[in-house]
Amino acid sequence: KVLQGKTLQVYWYILTHHRAGVREIQKALKLVSSGTVSYQLNKLVKVGIISKNDKDGKYYVKESVKKGVLGFYFRLGHLMIPRYSLYLVINILGVIGYVYLATLYGDAFITNPASLLFLFFIIYCTSVFVFESMKIWKRKPT
Repeated sequence: KVLQGKTLQVYWYILTHHRAGVREIQKALKLVSSGTVSYQLNKLVKVGIISKNDKDGKYYVKESVKKGVLGFYFRLGHLMIPRYSLYLVINILGVIGYVYLATLYGDAFITNPASLLFLFFIIYCTSVFVFESMKIWKRKPT
């Protein structure tokens, strides 16, 4: 229940930037006061999701959370990528493989019913993953 609204936005920012200070978060999220950011950060610290570095005063992720909207993403360095994007890439590779085999074997490959079934299936799956990836991307906290 802690990760919603502004708290989720603050957590997302720290998650994608690894370390961040109060002022940096305030400016990036265009929040009115640093007190608001400080309040959100303290909520996250109390739950044990983030910690504060005593040396530079910046906050960092202590424990990654995969609940709610965050469960639909995986972290790759500084990037948070929708899970469906990985499936999309695999399907695109399938389409590329199909085109390669079709050019290699010509009409015998293209007119094969199993080949056509595979083509329709892979195009359908690719379109579903494009749609789902875009839908999840629009729901990201920032």
